[in-house]
Amino acid sequence: MAVLTRRTAVVFLVAAVAVASEAAAGQPVQIGDPPPGRALIVFYRTWEYPAAALSYIVREGQTKLGMLSPGSYFIATVQPGLHTYAVRAERRDNMQIVAEADEVYYVRFELETGWLLYQPTLTPVEQRLFDQSSKSLKLSEPLASAAP
Repeated sequence: MAVLTRRTAVVFLVAAVAVASEAAAGQPVQIGDPPPGRALIVFYRTWEYPAAALSYIVREGQTKLGMLSPGSYFIATVQPGLHTYAVRAERRDNMQIVAEADEVYYVRFELETGWLLYQPTLTPVEQRLFDQSSKSLKLSEPLASAAP
């Protein structure tokens, strides 16, 4: 006769929660192909407790492209070439991408500890990392079009 111990019950509960979370999360977000001669850049932010109440704006120069709240993403359509994107808090983080026509790029927003505030960072990542996170992300409307 099997005895259900407290430890076994906790293991079953954790496994059940993990299965339920995976089932509720759904499918990864499908990013389509860019318009001919253009590139897509997908900016995303996973849900994290640190600075969860704060949203950050991604800019290219003075143009506000989109806002990243916890658990959100947006897509910028850009011309091929060098692009510099920035987010800021106590300090500014700049990230450059040389976009090629007909390509899709993924950029993850992360927070690092700063002197007083969390510091935002933009990091290029592979599509598989976006796919792993995208099941729980919500689309945030871009603030401006990056392509004229």
